[in-house]
Amino acid sequence: MFAGSNRLTIDDKGRLAVPARLRAQLGDEFGKQLTVTLGPECVEIYPAPVFRKMAEQIPKIAERAKRMLVQRLFLGNAVESEIDGQGRIVVPTLLRDMKALGTDVVLVGAYDHFELWSYAQWQANNTESQQNYADAFAALAVS
Repeated sequence: MFAGSNRLTIDDKGRLAVPARLRAQLGDEFGKQLTVTLGPECVEIYPAPVFRKMAEQIPKIAERAKRMLVQRLFLGNAVESEIDGQGRIVVPTLLRDMKALGTDVVLVGAYDHFELWSYAQWQANNTESQQNYADAFAALAVS
């Protein structure tokens, strides 16, 4: 399970250094292969096996318009990436531009994948989301 957030920098070549603890966790559970793609709110980064499981669900979407939309945006923007020797992955220019990432970003653990936000958007989203957090947190129903 991926959790926590890290404020990071994307360099001028589009490379993002994955924090060492996350690289170790990825390597132990999934290996170095990742898929970087477009999410509804941000760029999303999946371990390759998790991405494949999600992709296998797309043909099962009954409504054609929704299925085609997910195919075009989720699959059509997907780029395979491997963690390099320095612990970095490449975030494609197209995705960086689509979500206005810039260089100052936040990598957020989201259970089975990561979200990549511009720092400014992450701050704004957190501020806005605080209003609904208590209600959403109550849905956990932890006993």
